[in-house]
Amino acid sequence: MADEELAADRQEEGKGKAGGKLKKILFIVLGVILISGLSVFTTWFMLKDKLSDPVDPDITDIPLGEPTMSADQGEAIYHALQPAFIVNYNTAGKSRYVQVELSVLTRDPTAVEVLIQHNPLIRNNLLEVFAKQDVNELVSAEGKQKLVDDLTLAIQDILVAEIGRPGIETVLFRSFVMQ
Repeated sequence: MADEELAADRQEEGKGKAGGKLKKILFIVLGVILISGLSVFTTWFMLKDKLSDPVDPDITDIPLGEPTMSADQGEAIYHALQPAFIVNYNTAGKSRYVQVELSVLTRDPTAVEVLIQHNPLIRNNLLEVFAKQDVNELVSAEGKQKLVDDLTLAIQDILVAEIGRPGIETVLFRSFVMQ
């Protein structure tokens, strides 16, 4: 009889261990599902505004600053002086080359017509300005700004003679290569 009771106790104990392991696995699986669900819900809650269709702002809601130029000044017109200028310099027995592509900023359509018509004269005068430059000064920003000022004045002199006004605001570098 004692053997029978011992065998019955072992069977119940084995069922208890198997049931305990099953409960532990069940709690782990339910915990993982619960944590995953909470993670998905939290992500959705945080991003729900970003996931909805964005509303385009009304044009009247966009703040506008003051314009930098008035309507009577006109629209900026850029005119490229083609082809590029290539100038060679001899310094201390070394040959140096400068290749410059220029554009002119104006707001006057008449000035553009004059620039096109007198392109050979303008190119000639600009080459004279390039020839007067010191190649060592062109390396610095101040030297390039002086070159821009000289080129602008050379073109403005021609436009003043032709149409009676400077016609352009400035000369712009599109490319500046020194070798």
